Amino acid sequence: MSFPSGTVMAMRLARIACSCFVLAWLALAAPRAEADSEVIALWAASGALILANLDATPRDEHSHLAFEVGQFDAVRNADPAAAGNLEYRLGDPLVWRLRPFAGIGVTTDQSFYGYAGIRVPTWWGEHVVATPSFAIGGYHRGKGKNLGTPAVIGRFGIDLEYRLDNDLRVGVAYHHMSNGKALGQDINPGTEVVGLTLSVPMP
Repeated sequence: MSFPSGTVMAMRLARIACSCFVLAWLALAAPRAEADSEVIALWAASGALILANLDATPRDEHSHLAFEVGQFDAVRNADPAAAGNLEYRLGDPLVWRLRPFAGIGVTTDQSFYGYAGIRVPTWWGEHVVATPSFAIGGYHRGKGKNLGTPAVIGRFGIDLEYRLDNDLRVGVAYHHMSNGKALGQDINPGTEVVGLTLSVPMP
């Protein structure tokens, strides 16, 4: 289906305006939340991916059930543990290209966490998709790393996946979790989860 050139230009400007608004909000929000350097780097990488993908044709997507296995506190390595994660990713966008998702994770240190937020898939050819995401959630320490009290966390990250012809996807993921002292927490050690992912399309 083709649109008049004026309509195409208006749609493009709307996408650019939406992206600029999101990036401006992130730029203002990160310092106010005493964001870690990892968070700022993830914001910058996410913004670059989104802006570079603005002119790509939006794609219809299946919902996916995603599994992840990896390591908790993989970068700082202060209190490492094995981690497993399960996410439900809705295929239909909430608005523009923002797709909602929710997930839960557990570690071998009896920590667990749950979260919900938005993802922004960016496509690079027919098979490669890089997806920045942001979520808010809660964390139960168990015997694992202390992430502050109240244990409310922001979860920021990027998934890089390869899409097979049946829409099964395999990839790697990097996510940072921290509180930013947004609710007056005394400490903000933060942590990262690095893992391998398998995303199964839902009917």
